[in-house]
Parts: sequence; C-alpha cells; structure tokens
Amino acid sequence: MVSPDIYRGWVVLGISILSFTSSAGIEASWGTMILCFRQDKYFPDSSLAQLGAPFTVYCVFKISLSNFVFMALSEAGKLSLRQFIAVGISLTMLGLVLASFANGPHSVAIAFGIIYGTGDGLCSLSTYSLIALWFPWTHRFHVFSVTSLNVMEHLGGSIFNNVNAKMCETTLLGWRGVFRVYAATLTCFGLLLLLVFGNPPVTSSDVRDKGAIKESGLLQKPAWSTCSKVGIYGIWAVAICCKGFAYGLPFVILPKHTIDLGYTEDEAGYVMAIFGIMGMVSEALSSCVGDYLKGNLLVVNLVAATVLIITNIAAAYSTSLTAIFVYGAVCGFSFGCLVYFSVNYEIMDGENVATLFMTMRISEGIGNAVGPYFAGHVRDVSGSYFTVFLAIASCFGVFALGTGVLIFINKWRNFRGLELMKNGS
Repeated sequence: MVSPDIYRGWVVLGISILSFTSSAGIEASWGTMILCFRQDKYFPDSSLAQLGAPFTVYCVFKISLSNFVFMALSEAGKLSLRQFIAVGISLTMLGLVLASFANGPHSVAIAFGIIYGTGDGLCSLSTYSLIALWFPWTHRFHVFSVTSLNVMEHLGGSIFNNVNAKMCETTLLGWRGVFRVYAATLTCFGLLLLLVFGNPPVTSSDVRDKGAIKESGLLQKPAWSTCSKVGIYGIWAVAICCKGFAYGLPFVILPKHTIDLGYTEDEAGYVMAIFGIMGMVSEALSSCVGDYLKGNLLVVNLVAATVLIITNIAAAYSTSLTAIFVYGAVCGFSFGCLVYFSVNYEIMDGENVATLFMTMRISEGIGNAVGPYFAGHVRDVSGSYFTVFLAIASCFGVFALGTGVLIFINKWRNFRGLELMKNGS
C-alpha cells in the first residue's frame, strides 16, 4: 500500500522541474548573453574566447568541483540534503546579483562562474538525490520522475534566449537586469522547494543503492572485481567527458553561427527556439516511455549519439537557413533522448550508482569547461565554426563507442550468467 505522504513527492518533483528549467535556461542562453555583452561599453574589445570564459568557469564549478564539495560534506555528515539546497540557493542568488554589477569578463567569471556555478551544482546534486529518494529504481515511475527534471530544460533555453534578447534591447534593463531577474526567479523556486521538502520513504535510499537490476533471481552473474570496476569507471569517464564537450557547444555557437552566415538576431533566436521545443518534446517522450525501456537505456543513448554524429557532420557543410533549422530540430530531439541519471543503474546492474553518477558529473564538467573556450578560440582564429561542428561529431563518436563497449560488457555478463546457471543445474 502506498503511503499518502508519497504524493508530496510529486509536489517536490513539480517545483524541482521549474527550478531545473530556469537553471537550464540560464545555461542555454549564454550564447545570446555574449551578444548582449558585445553591445556594452565594458566588453567591446573582449574576444569571443574571453566572453566564453565565464561559462567555462561555470561548467567547471557546477558539474565538477561542486561534486567534491558535496561528497566531502556528505561523507563528514555535516549537512543534510535540505541544508545543501539552502546553501546552494544562497550561493546562486549571491553569484547572480554580484554578476549584475560586473565590469568585465573576469569579474563575471568570478561571480557567475565560481559563486553561481558552485551554488547551482549543489542544488542540482541535492535535487537529483532527493527525487531518487522519493522515486527509487523499483518505483513504477522512477525513469519518468528523474527524466522529468530535464523535460522542460530545452524549453527553458528557448524562453530565456528570447527574453535575454528582448531585455538586452531595453536600455533600462540590459544584461545587468537579466542577471537580477535570474536571481529572483531561482530564489523563489528554491524557497518553495525548501517549504515542501518533506520526508522521503525511509527504505528508498537502501533500494536505490543496491543492485536492483536483475534479469532473474536465478541468474548469477560474475562478481565485479576491483580491476573491472576501475575499467568501467574509466570507460564511462572518457565517454561522458567527450559527451560533455559536445553537448553544450550547440547552445553556445548556434546563435553566433547563424549571424555569421548573414542571418538576423531574430532568426538566430527562432533557431534556438526550435532547438528547445524539439528537445522538450523528445524529453517528454523519453519520460513517458522510459520506464518501459528499463534495461535498454544505454541502447537509447547509443542511437541518439549516432544521429548526432551524422547531423553535426552535415552541419559543417551547410549554410542555408533551412539547414540550420533542421540542425536545431534534429539536435534538440536527439539531445532529449539522451537519458541522464537513470542510465547509471544499467551500467553495473544497479551497483555503485552513486559513484557512477559522480564520475558522470565530474567528467561532464571537464568536457563542458573545455568546449566553450575551444569554440570561441576556433572562431576567433578561423572566422567560422566549421572545425567545431566536426569536433562535436568526433566527441559524440567517442561517447557512442564507450556506450557500445558498456553494452557489450553487459551482454557478455548475461551470457556468462546463463552459462553458470546451466552448469549449476
């Protein structure tokens, strides 16, 4: 019988989705923010690489370094999840407010990149952990609930890109007003989440951390040795690092790439809107069918990565506005198909999920950090993003290869398990 308190989990999920949407919108609209900076008297001589640096620092602290802070304090038992969220909210508000008073790329990097990035990372980690407690792997709606956190992210990018462009056109607001609106929005959602936090089911953390993916109680698979664990972590780290490098670049380069080809800022905004809408549709579809695909989530990621490889190779040689819209639509849809948190349960049959997730976060942060600076440097030197599109395709190729290896290892373990079962009988 389901406890009535479980319904509070759905309220927590709803508020978390709104918070994730806003955070993702801020992240995905950095390309538009760069265009805003170029119109300001403090930034006219700044290169694209310098303007991409704050986003690079943000990625390092949000997706990588904040994980070490989270792990250290968690191991020491210093803070609860609720306290982590409170600290994260405080840092996000402080970072965004300070960023609104910045007078150059370096001060933006400190306020937005370091302070806001750390706070956003702590909030993100705590929220994933909280939702996984309310909806463990064995829950009927585990994939739906965890994936739902990202459903509206692409829509957030679409909304924030257009809002940024409109606010930057207004002298009264400008990019400084944008940062202050960001701070108010995230603070409101964060306070709501703290108010409805609740107490997740006591046994959820136990269910989440134990190996819950078993083909059958009779199927005894080979145990994971220390060397095999290290190998799995290494493969996953390299694959996710490359995916992190490639994943964030379209959000950063697409507005500028569209303008470089001779199209208007409004048309660039429409491209990003299509990108976000298709991503949202795909995320929603993945959420609805994800629980029916448990056990095949790695395969879904492999197919999506293959589509992204082909799309980015084609984009490198395409210059028409129609081709850019098609690229935005296909990439957005494929990005939405990439399952994020729940896929970690399949890599080692539900074992070491927390370690795999932290490996995923840290590696993705490294990739995200390198990507924007690399893209800006290539654009400054060559005058185009041709090489960047090919680099995106190559990185998704490495991600697909790593995912394929993990799928093969799982299939081999299933085969060995069947052999052991036959020999035992």
